[in-house]
Amino acid sequence: MAQCKQNAQEFVQNTFNPHVAVLCSRDAEVLCQKNNLTFVELVQPFCRLTSEVHIRDPNNVPHTIRHLKITMRDMSATLPQQSVAKKILNDIVAGAQPQLVEGNRGNVVSVGNYDLQLTSTTPWFEAYREKFLQMLPPSDHEFLNHCLGCVFVVSSGHSDPLSMFNSLVNQQSTQQTQNPREDAKADAIYQSMKSTYGANVCHLLNINSRSIHTAESLKTDNNLPDPWSQFLNKNNTEQPVKKQQKTRYFIAWEGADFDIANGSGADDAGFPSKVSEGNIDQTSVTDSMMADLSDTGDAASSGSSDLFDHPLSLMDHSSNSTNHIDDQLSPDGTSSPESSHNYSYSKNKSSDKNKPSSGHGMCLTTSDQDRLKIFIHEFCVRALIPWAEKHMRILNDQLTSRKGIHRSLFSATKKWFGGNRPVNQAATNQNTTVVYTTEAPELQMRRLADLAFLFQMYDFAYKTYHTAKRDFNNDHAWLHYAGALEMACIAMFMDPQEQKYPFHYMESAIQTYLQSCKNPLYAARATVVSTEALKSRRMYHEAALQFIKLTSEDSDLRSALLLEQAAHCYINMEVPKVRKYSFHMILAGHRFSKAGQRKHSLRSYSQALQVYKGKGWALAEDHINFTLGRQSFNLKHLENATAAFKHLLTENSKQTAGQQGAFFREYLFVYKQLLTQEAGELGVHSGPLPELPLPIVDSNETKVLLGSRPQPSQVSDKVAVSGVWFDHGECNHPRWTQMEEGLVSSANKGFLPPTFRPTLQVFTNKTNNKYNPVGFVGESIVVEAQLVNPLKVMLMLTEVSLLWTFLPSLPGTEKPQLITNEVLSNVKNTLANEIIYTQVIDSVTLQANKQLPVQLVLVPHQTGELRIVGLAFHLGTAQTEGPKSSNTLYVRGKQKLEVQGPRLNNSKEEKASKMYGPDRRLDLVIQQEMPQLQVSFCNFPQTLLCGEVHAIMLQFTNIGSSPLHKLKVGSSSPEFFTLGSHGEIPKFPTVYQESSEVPNKSSSCEFNSKMTNNKSCVLDIALPNGVLQPKNTLSVPAWIRGNDIGGVHETHFMFYYEPIHSTPMPRYRLLRHTAVINTLESLSVRAVARRGNNSPQTGGTTGSCVVFCELENLSQVQAQRAHVKEVQINQVSCASDKWTIQHLSSQQQKSEIQVGSRETMQICLKAIRSPTNIESIKGKDHVLFSDVSFDNQQICSSLTPCADFYFCSKAKLSSDDTLGNTAGEFSDLKCAIQIGLTLVIIWKAFVINDTGEVQIRVGQHHVHIEKIDTIFTSYPIKDDLDMTRQGLTQELTVIKPDPPPLKFIKTEEDEDENKKLDAEVTTQLVDISFSHKSNITHNFRSSRVCIVPVVVMLHNCSKVPVEVLIDTSKSPDRLNSRPENLFTNQAYPSHSSCFNWVSQTMTQLKIEPNQQKPVRLSAGFSKPGIFNLNRLSVFVTYSSDSSQMVLQKHNSPSVIVVNDVS
Repeated sequence: MAQCKQNAQEFVQNTFNPHVAVLCSRDAEVLCQKNNLTFVELVQPFCRLTSEVHIRDPNNVPHTIRHLKITMRDMSATLPQQSVAKKILNDIVAGAQPQLVEGNRGNVVSVGNYDLQLTSTTPWFEAYREKFLQMLPPSDHEFLNHCLGCVFVVSSGHSDPLSMFNSLVNQQSTQQTQNPREDAKADAIYQSMKSTYGANVCHLLNINSRSIHTAESLKTDNNLPDPWSQFLNKNNTEQPVKKQQKTRYFIAWEGADFDIANGSGADDAGFPSKVSEGNIDQTSVTDSMMADLSDTGDAASSGSSDLFDHPLSLMDHSSNSTNHIDDQLSPDGTSSPESSHNYSYSKNKSSDKNKPSSGHGMCLTTSDQDRLKIFIHEFCVRALIPWAEKHMRILNDQLTSRKGIHRSLFSATKKWFGGNRPVNQAATNQNTTVVYTTEAPELQMRRLADLAFLFQMYDFAYKTYHTAKRDFNNDHAWLHYAGALEMACIAMFMDPQEQKYPFHYMESAIQTYLQSCKNPLYAARATVVSTEALKSRRMYHEAALQFIKLTSEDSDLRSALLLEQAAHCYINMEVPKVRKYSFHMILAGHRFSKAGQRKHSLRSYSQALQVYKGKGWALAEDHINFTLGRQSFNLKHLENATAAFKHLLTENSKQTAGQQGAFFREYLFVYKQLLTQEAGELGVHSGPLPELPLPIVDSNETKVLLGSRPQPSQVSDKVAVSGVWFDHGECNHPRWTQMEEGLVSSANKGFLPPTFRPTLQVFTNKTNNKYNPVGFVGESIVVEAQLVNPLKVMLMLTEVSLLWTFLPSLPGTEKPQLITNEVLSNVKNTLANEIIYTQVIDSVTLQANKQLPVQLVLVPHQTGELRIVGLAFHLGTAQTEGPKSSNTLYVRGKQKLEVQGPRLNNSKEEKASKMYGPDRRLDLVIQQEMPQLQVSFCNFPQTLLCGEVHAIMLQFTNIGSSPLHKLKVGSSSPEFFTLGSHGEIPKFPTVYQESSEVPNKSSSCEFNSKMTNNKSCVLDIALPNGVLQPKNTLSVPAWIRGNDIGGVHETHFMFYYEPIHSTPMPRYRLLRHTAVINTLESLSVRAVARRGNNSPQTGGTTGSCVVFCELENLSQVQAQRAHVKEVQINQVSCASDKWTIQHLSSQQQKSEIQVGSRETMQICLKAIRSPTNIESIKGKDHVLFSDVSFDNQQICSSLTPCADFYFCSKAKLSSDDTLGNTAGEFSDLKCAIQIGLTLVIIWKAFVINDTGEVQIRVGQHHVHIEKIDTIFTSYPIKDDLDMTRQGLTQELTVIKPDPPPLKFIKTEEDEDENKKLDAEVTTQLVDISFSHKSNITHNFRSSRVCIVPVVVMLHNCSKVPVEVLIDTSKSPDRLNSRPENLFTNQAYPSHSSCFNWVSQTMTQLKIEPNQQKPVRLSAGFSKPGIFNLNRLSVFVTYSSDSSQMVLQKHNSPSVIVVNDVS
């Protein structure tokens, strides 16, 4: 339980103390009212003795009483009714609030992982407990709250004080008047009283030493002590109640209410005449009871009086006065309740008129206060304590004398016949049926124990209680038994010599009160006292259980207070139980709410929320927040209610959709009330927009786009550039940076500026945002915000717009004023909209648990600094009548946009702490207007055939307000796009130019070397006069070519232009476009070049080659779908600086070559080395084009677009393929097998579209033949297929050798191997051809051997001199054991080998670079037949070491026919 102002011992002493009744005359009350006090209130601060007093127990053992406190009660006061008592208790609890100020961290307790802000004290519980104990109705089973005596108070100014005392004793009320005080008269009256009643029971109290006039002058002095304030504040709530009550006495031990009219007079003969400390000589002492002060006054009337039995008196109507004392106290009861009530009202009014000031005790001096202390001390020492000693001695003597007879007659009989019940065993659900008389020994023993306990004789009291509780248990008097158990437990606890606490006594007492006696009030009293004792023993768990046991449905307020104290017990345990604390605080808050204590309910739930918050208890946290919101709303704490309901609308909510919808409506309703209240207090147009919890805005996912999205063209055959948009996943791909670098380098004469920084058009959380985005006046800025609906209900947003602040750039030094659109004024919004146009979206619907990107547009109209700060919108439930219909809840609010930069992780300090870099994507700089380019593609197809060439038209429009120049375009696929740069450009939509249309046709054209070095293929676009003026349009023809591989392909374009008037940053502008083309398979070309037989008899020339082309139509005929019907080969062109092509035959017959679907066509052409060196004539940047036409109309392959696409493909091949790279250590040798020609196959395809119409499309394929005896294709081949391209034919199978063992140390042998050439080069350094007669006639009968002269022509194909060795004795077909057998041509049939080389069999010679030398040999034939003369070995070496001879390949047969004419 929480901490209290008093410890357990002090609390018990204040709860159980002697009570004294006060009966005051009216004139005495008038004197007290001068101090704004009644007599009881006047003496109340002095009712605790500051010094020790002594008392003797019945065994004459002295005891010391420390800090004795007595309670004085007005005898005319009554206890309130049950309903009124509940109202008083509710008011007391409601009036006591915690002292903890919100936000104060002074009472923070760390328990495990929890930091709890607790209230260390609970003053509302202490106030309730005190008032509850005061209003607890007395019972006849105990005498603790009964009055032990009565104080009669009469003013000395009374005309006849002695008769007034008699009247008070007899309860006769007379009207009194106030007279001035006279000390002499007071002394005389006091002497008369002493002579009448005895000196020990009389006291003269002098008060009001200060006059009323002096008190009026001291009225403004706030430094005067006021000891009455702490007592009067506790009784404020009782005053209005007492005025409404009848004047009734409550006879505590009878347990019934009596009206004054039924009262009786009193016999003053029983009042003691002499009282002294420790010595009682009187035979009777008048005792009385005391109640709270009431304003009913002195009601008196004549009539007979009945005697009332005092509960502590030993009433025995026998003549034995020694053993019996008659306690006679009879309040006067002749007046009716109505008259008493009316008199009370008049007295209140009169007393209010006589109040001198608003303070208390203004007429009392320090001496008067000392006299009050002396009065209380003398009353206790001279009257109360001696009376108690005497009374206990008499009770003890009576109990001792009666004990034997009572036990022998009654107890023994019950033991024999009725049985005896064991101690602490109470019957469940059995009410008390035993009724004791006032002289019963059991009650006398209880009286004795109560007197001993009240005067701090705890050991004697415990023994007496223990004896009494056995008797009550035997008699089955459960109420008396429970009371005796309760007080025995408390007495042992209060005994300083006892260390243990009999917890089981109190448990049994509480259980008996609840179950057997059905008396929850006394069970509650026992609990509050017991829990204080348990707390002092640090037995918090047992205390919590007792608190919880007392919770019931009969009193919500009491149950709430006890549950709260149980929660404090759990948190104060040695090992705090935090969750039990929070759970019982929730239960307490619920009971507080049922009791109408909203503030305490709110506080309890707030305390419990500290434990459940953020720990995964979603449903419990929702319940707490909802209750906090409801209670705060009922208390008009709208701001707190809004905050509580706001916590219910989270993404982690586990509530159902219906419950979330209810929470959402509650939040909107409360928030709207809060906004209405604030608008009424502060004004409608003041203050920023409130921040709403929904929807959630993922600020880091916010994107900013500079520029608007191009609108689709209204013309069907015109396609606008795609630009950049948020859904483009690769808008910041590195390829765009590469293209931009190429364009900037081209614009700066091939150099990239050192201050180059890639241009960003879309700023996201993945881009580098340390620089401010730059916008331009009149151009759109699009912001995409990610809205997240975490709830399971639909959200409706209306009038959604961006919030911004703008700092304009003004000339001069005056600081501009910050402009914002976060205002509710229509006039200000209109002015802000003129500076920055802000788009407003009418409505946005967010479905349950969905994300939705929302794009909003800003258009600046002035230069300056623009910051985007948030979103403004109306948040409401879904509606059908509009955003502001009467049945729709909505609130106007905002969501902030606050982005966080990337986390820094460079330095040690940054790694150790969380540091983030800048992110300025929402801080824009607005500059002056710039030219703005708009590009459209006319006649742009969606589908192309592989290699198809299509003519398009580009339209450039300057929609800006200033001119532009230096217009360029770059592409990521240079082989896809061309503008035309060779010769005359054909008119749109013509694709190819025919030779007949081109005058002065040249067979060569310039090869732009820059295209091979620039992958982006930057093209300059010629502008009229070099400038494109505003609002002007320029049309430029262009051609595109389908990719060589079928499928969907993306081609990226970037347009570059600069303003005429240079600007600091940026100096240029860019425009992007991504074209998506679907290419269909059409034609596949494979080609291989072989060295021809250059012998004179075959008509061959030196260095000629035969080119074999295989054309395959890959398309398939598909019903009801577009397909290629057939492909017609129109022309095959050769582009090379060394080679030209022609027909194999001299008869050039032009016949159409058509290839049907899935058909293959073979074409053989002759490649002849150019006799003239075009490089020396035209320069190295020129290429010679030669054509072989199969159609009547020859196409100019050296003009646009055919030559352009050739150069683009050549450039791509130069950058991607390393086979054509002749640079290196052996470049002069590698050139022996390199050819370097490109075949351009121009074709025409007949395509049947979906509607069945036939369309004619044209295109071209390129095959780059780099080496001899190697197959090359028109489509790219993967690296793993390069091995299949090697060899003489497709049928040649190359077996891959096993990989060599792994080596970790590089040896000299490895270095030598690295320096060696491939066998592909070394075996083809020399071209071998035979020159001889093809048909010979010989008479073998005349001559057995036919000798034929043969000339072997050796041509050095490399650029280094070589040594050649011809060995006719080593024919390749006989060298089966040598590795050179790999070069044997197995494809040719075996010819007759019945011939031999005669004469010289081995010849060695040296051949210079590109030199041809003949070697004359002779072949001898022994019989006729067909013979292959290619049966000799040629070894070549390029070094001086003859041992490095390499056998050369010469697979082409040289056939001779020998005829016999004999």
